[in-house]
Amino acid sequence: MEVAATALDGLLEVATNPDLLEEAVAVLLAGQPAMAPIWHLARAARGPDPPSALAALRRRLGTDADAAVTAATAWLRDHLATTPGTVVTVSHSSLVSRVLGALGHTAIPSAPGVGVVGADAIGPEGLLNAVGTRELVGRVPTLVVATAVKLVPGEVFGRLGGPGFEVVPLEAVAAVVVGPEVLSPAEAGRRATRFSGAL
Repeated sequence: MEVAATALDGLLEVATNPDLLEEAVAVLLAGQPAMAPIWHLARAARGPDPPSALAALRRRLGTDADAAVTAATAWLRDHLATTPGTVVTVSHSSLVSRVLGALGHTAIPSAPGVGVVGADAIGPEGLLNAVGTRELVGRVPTLVVATAVKLVPGEVFGRLGGPGFEVVPLEAVAAVVVGPEVLSPAEAGRRATRFSGAL
C-alpha cells in the first residue's frame, strides 16, 4: 500500500497538468507493470476529472486499509476461538503485518490454526501472491486481506505477476477481506469482473 500511496501523492502534485500527469502515469505503468493498484491509479489519472478521481482514490486507500485490518482481525479472532492454533503466513504485506499486530501474534510456522495472506492482485478466478501461498492455502483455512485497489478484471490480472509470484484459485481460500467486507471467494471474483480492463 505504501507504493500506491506514494505514487498517488506524486500524481496529485501534477494532476492539473495533463502532459506531466500522462508522463508520470506512463513511467508508473512501465516501472510497476505487475501492481494492480498502479492500474487503478492510471484509470483515475486518465479519467474525465483526474484531480478529483485521484484525491478520492487517495482518501479511499487509507480508510479501506484501516477497515480491512479491522475486518480481518475480527474474522481471525472468530476462527481462532473455534479452532485454536497459531496464525501462519507467507506474506510480508503491510496489511498482514498490521493484522498480526492487532491480534498480538507473530506468524510462526508450527501448529497452524489459520492462515492470513495479502494479495498482489485479485482477479475473477484467482489470487496473485508470493510463492508459497498455494501451499499454505492447501494446509490451513486461509484469509486473504486486501483493499479494493487489488481487484482487477481478468484481462489485467493475466498481465500481472512474474518471478516470485504464483496464482492461487480463489475457490481455494476461506474468505477474502476487501476493505470493511468479508467476502466469499466467489463474490470477490465477481467484484473483480465488474472493472473494465481498458485504460
